[in-house]
Amino acid sequence: MTATGRTAVNKIVLQNDYWELTVLPDVGAKVYDLVWRASGKNYLWHNPRIQPQQYSVDANFDNYWCGGWDDIFPTADSCEFKGEVYPICGELRSLQWALDSITSTEVSLSAYGPISPIHATKTIRLSSAIASMHYRIENLGPGRLTFLWGTHPALAVAKGDTLRIPAGRGLVSSSSAPSMGTPGQEYRWPQLGYPGGVTDMSKVQPISACVNCGHYVIDLTEGWFGVQAVDGKSGIVFQFPLEQCPYLWMWIVYGGWRGYHHVIIEPWTSYPVHLADAVRAQRNRELEPGGIFDVTVMTTAYCAPETAEEALARLKNHAIK
Repeated sequence: MTATGRTAVNKIVLQNDYWELTVLPDVGAKVYDLVWRASGKNYLWHNPRIQPQQYSVDANFDNYWCGGWDDIFPTADSCEFKGEVYPICGELRSLQWALDSITSTEVSLSAYGPISPIHATKTIRLSSAIASMHYRIENLGPGRLTFLWGTHPALAVAKGDTLRIPAGRGLVSSSSAPSMGTPGQEYRWPQLGYPGGVTDMSKVQPISACVNCGHYVIDLTEGWFGVQAVDGKSGIVFQFPLEQCPYLWMWIVYGGWRGYHHVIIEPWTSYPVHLADAVRAQRNRELEPGGIFDVTVMTTAYCAPETAEEALARLKNHAIK
């Protein structure tokens, strides 16, 4: 491991002929770089104002967030539940994870929950053109564990890119402008109607739009999503198990939140992504004592002459190990 400059945060680099990944074990074991070597494109957004650094469990995630691909447990929104106060994006996103094993193409890390009685492990593996992330949570406590889980890749996007999502319905949770919907509004993806017209939610807007929103996808037909470049010649595709993560949460920022420009598309076990609210809606997950939740998310990228459909087929044909 080496250091990432003045912040003295350790990094782990995985590399093969297709991918170069950087993992930050000191910052929640996040994937910070996801570079497709054929094009040299890093598909993960980096915060231009915040460098990777360690911060406390109780700190405001947004004020220390350097970008990259995080994972969230047991809630995304900060909330109080059964006498405990859980921070934004949960209790594991700022921890220093232990390095359990490493090769040039695979790393396994682990951490214990500071609030919840859990042990989490995360294994990131490069297998030819596919990068996979396997996440495992074990309930170490004597009682049932109530939780939500989601994964949080912040994607670097450009004006005119296409968000490819096999969605039926979208649901507006938050919006900074009428063109991004009204909270509580359902719509047929991707056409969102509002009093001034129709917004194609699948098309990335420029930073000058100065809008942002949070939408759920509550009617997925398949467990995948992707981003395709405006010229249609390159992109990235993610696959996840629909039976475990039947919902997507989309945090879309086109200049309207802190001046940033990115799209975060998150597979989730539940919605809303507020633990107490999800419990009230009876959409939370639970683990018995000794119970295990595990999930694998995979990604691949493509450049012409390969197509998005061929890249997706590669994911669907890949056997999870």
